[in-house]
Amino acid sequence: MTKIKDAIMGFVVGDALGVPYEFVSREEMKLNPAKDMVGYGTYNQPAGTWSDDTAMTLCVIENIINDGKSHHLAQLFIKWYKEAYHTATNEVFDIGNTTRIALNKIIAGQSPKESGSRDSNSCGNGSLMRSAPYAFLDNFHKAMIQMNYNNRITHGHPLCHECCFLYCKLLQSLANGKDKHDALRYSLGALRQGWRLVDLEEIDYQRIQLFDRMMSEEFVSLKEEDIKSTGYVLHSLEAAIWCFLNTDNYEAAVLKAVNLGGDTDTIAAITGAMAGTYYGYDAIPKKWLDVVAKKDEIELLLSKFI
Repeated sequence: MTKIKDAIMGFVVGDALGVPYEFVSREEMKLNPAKDMVGYGTYNQPAGTWSDDTAMTLCVIENIINDGKSHHLAQLFIKWYKEAYHTATNEVFDIGNTTRIALNKIIAGQSPKESGSRDSNSCGNGSLMRSAPYAFLDNFHKAMIQMNYNNRITHGHPLCHECCFLYCKLLQSLANGKDKHDALRYSLGALRQGWRLVDLEEIDYQRIQLFDRMMSEEFVSLKEEDIKSTGYVLHSLEAAIWCFLNTDNYEAAVLKAVNLGGDTDTIAAITGAMAGTYYGYDAIPKKWLDVVAKKDEIELLLSKFI
């Protein structure tokens, strides 16, 4: 059960590491690469400040602790959006467009079951970034059904759900002690063969071909220029997995993710969850953990989750 703490704190630290560099280009990152936890930058926030990625993940954890129902989670998201609930500095300084549009629909009276866009142009990483907690529930099958319903609050396209499933299956496999390469192969196989088992999506093998690059043996050997670090859900997941596979410790993994530029906070957070699960809490640099905003509050919530 300690793997929950390993993963989530790995996620939070990765998020905070990436916040100052969000939207900075890869070319700019090469000129001034991230080497440590710093402050200010893109959002002018102090060092250790995490973003909407962690805030929404904390809402998910609170929801799971209570009853896990979608309409209750939607209200937590709105409380975050409108009242800065579960934020690092008591302000909302970052929110994705797809998420904002969906939450405004709910505020206007639409059901959370219908608020998430199913448009292919709305396949951002806003549901992926908050999915990690579901990977650690005892009944994985049930957890994936719950996650799917809850992710539809903001993101309704099946590709988003498939990326979340793959991410959670990978985290579960790492938590169970699989080697990182074996864990990826196993998780991709589960995606290809078993996503229909959650009873909510009819598997689309044409869409599953979008994951073929990750399924190839050449994926880990791709050059950096072949990896995109945008907010498109598949790009974010590929980038995070590529960074995780091509490093051998937590610090190197999350710094590699940040130095890709682009959607630095989310990609570093997702990378951090995998690296935290794999290498453990003690592998996260203490100097980074010590400056994380509201660290004690996060760990108290995690203790209730565990």
